[in-house]
Amino acid sequence: MEKGIFISPFVDRGFKILFGQENSKELLIDLLNDLLEGERHIEDLEYMNNELPPETADGRTALFDLRCKDKDGSIFLVEMQNCNQPYIYERGLYYICRAIAGQDRIGDRWKFDIVPVYGIFFLNFKSGKSDKVKTDIILADKETGKTVSKMIREIFIEFPLFNKTESECETPLDYWLYNLKHMEKLESLEFKGQKALFQRLEELARIVNMNKKERDEYEACLKVYRDNYNAWNYMKEQALKEGKEEGLAEGLAEGIEKGQKKEKINNARRMLEKGYPIEDIAEITELTEEEIKNILK
Repeated sequence: MEKGIFISPFVDRGFKILFGQENSKELLIDLLNDLLEGERHIEDLEYMNNELPPETADGRTALFDLRCKDKDGSIFLVEMQNCNQPYIYERGLYYICRAIAGQDRIGDRWKFDIVPVYGIFFLNFKSGKSDKVKTDIILADKETGKTVSKMIREIFIEFPLFNKTESECETPLDYWLYNLKHMEKLESLEFKGQKALFQRLEELARIVNMNKKERDEYEACLKVYRDNYNAWNYMKEQALKEGKEEGLAEGLAEGIEKGQKKEKINNARRMLEKGYPIEDIAEITELTEEEIKNILK
């Protein structure tokens, strides 16, 4: 496959280069402000540990792409999801609830003074739950539609449903979505005249501007992304050929999950052989350090 000028924002390492570093924080702030236009204005963000430990010894660790908070303490969970998941809305809600539950305090004087948690989920697939590019979920009264709590907010952006051409883009959010969706195929990012900040986005997105460590990590993530994409398409084609329409979502998701796990382990083994640090392998493959150590046994 011919390599482009810019990195793919759909690849984990690429997404974090664009939005998950101190020197790219202004881009994340601008993107979030455009998503929440007219509601609030974020002036600064502080990156937080992207891992929430389990609440019990046998519980599940919640791992986010990005977790940060603004000066008011509001928490923002930002995720890029590539593989079709039938329960993506429920997964988003689970992440938000974990972030809310993590705010509790020991003692009987705590009065549930929790801060809002925003879940921002970019989907590189159609969820099947909406025909809109942006789905915005709040806690509201069923009859009146009036918001009853601002503590939980889910925003889903489905890139396959964004089909505007360059000339059809009108809003700042349109500019973002167009550049992100088409980034790998562009020779120069669009709308720099409308958004001066896109000059910085272009600099960070250029593959030639990566250092060797970033390039190696990106290439490893890109391989995982393409392997998963190909595995998903193969499984889908096989299922359709066999006429297994019923239960496709659950059966296919289970098969893809197993295939992805196997591929992640294979990629981790190759990286171990090349001397990659375990913590770097964990970040790239999304395996736990314990799983990686077990590969060595």
